[in-house]
Amino acid sequence: MPAFPKGFIATTLSLAAFLMATPAWGDAREAVAQARALMEAHQSGRAYSLLAPLEGANAGNVEFDYWLGAAALDAGYLDQALTALERVLAKEAGFHAARLELGRAYLRMGSLDLAEQEFQVLLARAPDAPMRTLMQQYLDEIARLRARQRYAWGGYLEANGGRDTNLSSTTRDFPGAVYSSFGLPGVEPTGNAIRRADNFLGAAAGADLAWKVSEESVAFALADVRWRGYREFHDYDSTMGDAIVGYQDRGGAFTWTVTGFVQGFRENGGAIATVEGTRIKYDSDAAGVGVEIRRPFAAQWQLAMGLQLAGIRYPTNPGQDVRNFTLSAAAEWRPAWFNDGAFVGKAFYGEDKARQPLNDFTDTTASRHTYGLRAAAVSERQGRFSWQGALSWTRRVDDDPFARALLVEKGRDDLFEGYLQLSWRVAEGWSLSPYASYTYNRSNIPVYAFRKAEGGLALRREFR
Repeated sequence: MPAFPKGFIATTLSLAAFLMATPAWGDAREAVAQARALMEAHQSGRAYSLLAPLEGANAGNVEFDYWLGAAALDAGYLDQALTALERVLAKEAGFHAARLELGRAYLRMGSLDLAEQEFQVLLARAPDAPMRTLMQQYLDEIARLRARQRYAWGGYLEANGGRDTNLSSTTRDFPGAVYSSFGLPGVEPTGNAIRRADNFLGAAAGADLAWKVSEESVAFALADVRWRGYREFHDYDSTMGDAIVGYQDRGGAFTWTVTGFVQGFRENGGAIATVEGTRIKYDSDAAGVGVEIRRPFAAQWQLAMGLQLAGIRYPTNPGQDVRNFTLSAAAEWRPAWFNDGAFVGKAFYGEDKARQPLNDFTDTTASRHTYGLRAAAVSERQGRFSWQGALSWTRRVDDDPFARALLVEKGRDDLFEGYLQLSWRVAEGWSLSPYASYTYNRSNIPVYAFRKAEGGLALRREFR
């Protein structure tokens, strides 16, 4: 790809003969002068943060809108850049520097037809050979992007290892918990009821494919498989696979995404023997569909609403089979000072409706409802390093009385989770990621209360 100008300074120097004079325009002059100085110092994020709060009072002023659009483009706020630059050209169609910035914005958003249109206009009006060459370079790059961006694929391989302090999420005092939950004294833990810690090794692989249907829509598919094996307790060795297909489209200010998914989980052993002589394992299968609608809100915010419908099946324990629906609402904030990172907050509510009673001897079911909150922060890669972290709280409430304990009528759990991962890009396509997580389930049924921590290190190779 040719070395195109990326900032306003290079653009202005290249198009000095193109610029049109603009009239004096009032109270925001000092802020624009400061924004220009910040951009010259390569601090476009600060320049945008300075001008964005003044947009309501100064939108429609050609010079203000131009600088706001240029700062927004360089800082990565593409929707805001489009709005400001389009206002400039609506008033002064011959403001060619603004047209070039608008073409660059369309190009970064992947709107190749619109970008081509702007560069064709500039090519026809270019006053000299260097400018015509520059515009032709942009048009040639669009042709190359069209050839290779209709389809895109990627994949990864990963090796990891670490330690899990509570393999089966077991309560610390099992005999006391059984007595409090079921009134049975002196029950000694066996099998999964024994609290265990162990080191593990893992491996994962995945692939994704995207097909650009049009300028505003894309179809995609991705799949991965993950394996974990423990050093001592091989009953807990497991394999999990996922596959997702989806379609995303953009109409006006809204982006909507529809997905379908399947998931399977298999554990090596650790089955529980029942009085009927069957052996219950924790294997599960799930399938479902989801839809999300997303819309920008203000300069640095996006809002999203989601709905998911799914079925979850447990092959050896059909009493736990459920149909699920989950509603969610999320907000994403990308403050300029976070260097294009994001904060995400999400609230959700779900219901799991059991497909049959827990066993042949009761009408009680595993139906429950859940709700909760999740907060996450994700940094964009700055050089070789990036990070992400999350905190969440989920409350589960049983719908049927005495569904999980003889002495507790209405089961209620509060699950608290924390996660932190750092990423170090050690070479092109290679990254090393240490991570740690902590889980605490507080339950009014003591046998389900537990704490666990996990930490590890992952080596990942990505292919694009």
